[in-house]
Amino acid sequence: MARKKTSASSKSGGEEPRPETRLIDDDDHPDYVAGAIGDDAEPAESLDELNEFAPIAGGPASAPSPLARRFPPFRFCSAVSGRYRYISSSRVNPQPGPGRGPVFPINLFTIKVRVDVDRFFPQQRISIEVFRRFPRSTAHAIAEVTSDTCVGFNNRRIKANIIYRDGDAALIPGDRVVFRARRTRGFNYSKYTLALSGAGARRRTYRLAFESRYFDPVEFEVDRVSNTTANDVVTTYDTSSHPNRPAGLPSETISLETVYERSGFDVTMSPNTSVIPISKAGANGTWSDSEMHNAMVTYWSRFRNRPQWAMWVLYAARHDQGPSLGGIMFDDIGQNHRQGTAIFTDSFIQNAPAGDPNPAAWRRRMTFWTAAHEMGHAFNLAHSWQKALGNPWIPLANENEARSFMNYPFRVSGGQGSFFSDFDFRFSDSELTFMRHAPRRFVQMGNSDWFADHGFEAPDALTGSSAWNLTIRPNRDANNYRFLEPVNLELKLTNTSGESVEVEEDLLADGRHITILVQRAGGEARRWRAMVTHCHKNRSDTLKHGESIYGAHLISASTDGWTIDEPGFYKLQAAVDTGADIVVSNVLRLYVAPPASDEENKLAPDYFSEDVGRAIAFEGAPTLSSAHDVLTNVTERCADNPAARHAAVALSGPMLRDYKLLEAGDDRASLAISCQAAQIENGAKAQMAALVEAPDSAAETLGHIAYFTKLDHLAEVMEEGGDGKGATQVLKSSIATMKKRGILPSVIQSAERKLAKRK
Repeated sequence: MARKKTSASSKSGGEEPRPETRLIDDDDHPDYVAGAIGDDAEPAESLDELNEFAPIAGGPASAPSPLARRFPPFRFCSAVSGRYRYISSSRVNPQPGPGRGPVFPINLFTIKVRVDVDRFFPQQRISIEVFRRFPRSTAHAIAEVTSDTCVGFNNRRIKANIIYRDGDAALIPGDRVVFRARRTRGFNYSKYTLALSGAGARRRTYRLAFESRYFDPVEFEVDRVSNTTANDVVTTYDTSSHPNRPAGLPSETISLETVYERSGFDVTMSPNTSVIPISKAGANGTWSDSEMHNAMVTYWSRFRNRPQWAMWVLYAARHDQGPSLGGIMFDDIGQNHRQGTAIFTDSFIQNAPAGDPNPAAWRRRMTFWTAAHEMGHAFNLAHSWQKALGNPWIPLANENEARSFMNYPFRVSGGQGSFFSDFDFRFSDSELTFMRHAPRRFVQMGNSDWFADHGFEAPDALTGSSAWNLTIRPNRDANNYRFLEPVNLELKLTNTSGESVEVEEDLLADGRHITILVQRAGGEARRWRAMVTHCHKNRSDTLKHGESIYGAHLISASTDGWTIDEPGFYKLQAAVDTGADIVVSNVLRLYVAPPASDEENKLAPDYFSEDVGRAIAFEGAPTLSSAHDVLTNVTERCADNPAARHAAVALSGPMLRDYKLLEAGDDRASLAISCQAAQIENGAKAQMAALVEAPDSAAETLGHIAYFTKLDHLAEVMEEGGDGKGATQVLKSSIATMKKRGILPSVIQSAERKLAKRK
């Protein structure tokens, strides 16, 4: 196939025609490499341009990653990192026949290839993105580079093995990738191919056209509120302005544009900047998340209710939370998230440490860092210590000591001084791999949801404070659950400060102070929210060093539906706001088995409903008749499943007291409260069967706190109903089970005192 000629006019400013692309069948010629002239494939002006393994002009000097060190620089290997494409198209006439209308080209099959082996912070990855129009299907794969060689002067060959897949695997056959670049003129490459083979698949080779040295385009629009000044809008930073810096960090002025270009994005700064007036707000000069969202809709010139590679950045004075919040990725309203970020200039990020050698440079650096940090969240990057619960992606380990834009400077060992003395104004390797190569729906603004609320908070409200330790546990021998079985978790918050601390007594009692994230393997993390929030009187308790407070919650069901409703592996992590600290727990892994019977499988669609979740969480809801019927079916048709115990407790709980019902008249104009009389004998009998028969199994599925609380309540109700003998039996069973399961001695002693009073 002859290459299209380039006219002289295209050299002088006209648009150069794109070369045709085609699939090369190796049966035709196994070594054939057809040409495709890239956008910037002009001849090099000097031999210095040939050796582009080093950063391009103006780039930071940085130690190569372990992957990069595997491949030494080759003298005549110019850079090939960037984005390439292959398009298979066909011409279609919607009105066949002579003179019946124009012929339209239809792109039937598109491949985008991202090569990441040189230039800035190379990650030694090649990612492949495929889109097929008929039938509509997509696929994504990532390959890890295993070799990178130059053959003579004209040929560079990069081999890689696929390590990650997403979507229709048949669109990317095989498990081996070979990317080749050849020169046709000058010093730079201008012919590129991608070959797929291995795993029994027929070798297929595609001729690629070079698109860009960047992996994706993105636009940033920076606006400010009128009660900030132009000097508050810090979008650049002189890396030599503060003495606390890495010795090898180049002295240069970097910008937000620079940071994200070096991360692989073709950044455009929007000229459509605005100053948002606040004169009519009166004394209310702070901002809520919803107010910022409204401002974004109004003032952001690129706002759309759809995913796009664009982001809004607002510089404002303060958030409603006050000076403890330095910045936030606030946009989680509506269907399209991660589009807007805000930096608060009248906040703690202006408080340079006492005795700092250059407070002005410290403030500018912290404001610049905060902006890059919050913008990183809009690319769906988690905090360095939250990676284990990110989107369904290659499993990531937390990086608590990372010198990255996504870590808190105050959080690393040695504090912010240690952080900035070793910070190269970059993201970590795992973050760069995510930004450059993850399926684009995970990264693109307005696409996949962000998985947790967050904001950059002052040091006295940092996540992971050493003053506390938070543990989540199911209190059972193995973290394995039957299908349909609800998951109850216990939270344990321990004082590790070394001194006595005042803490709210009901801190773990409801969901006001608790955030819990639940992620099924292969799925997105979901936030658990309690079915009900209580407003307790503020009662403080003094905890000595080493002492703990406890709480328990049904995690399977949330206000947004069931969080654990499918077989598979799950990861859970909690965070608790103590008022002075946000404390993050361990990551708990559990397994939910597939349905063990046809009955379990048949009941599942009705069981995993909002009404059933509420009935179990509230231990009964007589007015939810559909839930009542489903739970009855569970007790009758799945009696051997632990879910039957939960169902029995929910069905019998309302019988233990007079139950008030709100009823509407026939015309629905009048409301009246009626009372469903207690049926203590029947209710107690059902509860005894669920709780006291096989107590060890009941304690395991209900969880220690919930189980022993239910036994206490049952004993009190039976005593009030005149069944003292039954109350004694319940208390004795409770104490025996506590001793067998190793409950705290103080809890056992309290139960024994209750039993002694009965005698």
